[in-house]
Amino acid sequence: MIPEIADILVYDTRRNLILTVVTKNIPGKSTEWAALMRHNFYTDENAPLPDSPFFLFALADHFYLWKNVEDKDEVKPTYDMNPLFAIEPYYDKTRYSLNELNRESFELVVGFWLSGIILAYEKNDICTAEPLWLSEPNHEWLFGSGLFDAIKRGRVEHL
Repeated sequence: MIPEIADILVYDTRRNLILTVVTKNIPGKSTEWAALMRHNFYTDENAPLPDSPFFLFALADHFYLWKNVEDKDEVKPTYDMNPLFAIEPYYDKTRYSLNELNRESFELVVGFWLSGIILAYEKNDICTAEPLWLSEPNHEWLFGSGLFDAIKRGRVEHL
């Protein structure tokens, strides 16, 4: 069996792969580090990442998002946001802090959050539930990037 680097794949309503997600519950990593890791993921001969219009490297304190970047070199993310406000409701219901979540639990938190995003019909559904989506850079990350429109009503697949 070929090992998978990707943790989550998100498809649109037509079953086209839109978003590839790798999760790592580690804090304090720079955009340069994220760019190097992305390069390594895409060039891994044993388990290269699938091509998709969006790539999300979800870390504990940064959600690095690349949009339409075909270059597999060390390219900095197109968007960066602090995800704590968005994912806190999902891990806050557990007895654990974000730092205490293991890799699989963090992946589930990110997957639950993405499932909530794709279930929304309109931008207002998300912004009413969580007003911080209206502030920059969060708004640009989800809506300005086109990610919301690309994945809404789609499907999340855990690998």
